[in-house]
Amino acid sequence: MVVASLDHARRGVEAGFIMANHGKLAPLRRMQEGDRVFVYSPRTAFPKGESFQAVAIVGVVTGAEPEPSDVIEGGYRRRADLREVPPIPLAKMRGHLPTTKLRSGCFELSPPDADAIWSLVPKDHHRLLPE
Repeated sequence: MVVASLDHARRGVEAGFIMANHGKLAPLRRMQEGDRVFVYSPRTAFPKGESFQAVAIVGVVTGAEPEPSDVIEGGYRRRADLREVPPIPLAKMRGHLPTTKLRSGCFELSPPDADAIWSLVPKDHHRLLPE
């Protein structure tokens, strides 16, 4: 789970990459090619957009390694196939998210929690990721 404003997450959809914690390398190194990615967006825009509190970007990591970012000087990104999906509100995911980590920028979900959140993605979007 990556935490990012919706406007920032949409940049990744358009350009085919995921970033975490404003370009930090460590979270990207923990990701593996083929990992599912959910982007939780607390706001529509950074830093003071409207409250959003939903997952609307999902995808899969496709890059073997992190690479330098051309978005944030000195930052890193990782190739990912991302798609925008109808928003999944926080209220529907609350039992599957460690809400204390929603401000941390990037954290790993347990496989059962990731599967539960993935089950909330509309079925016509399931072709995007390996089951």
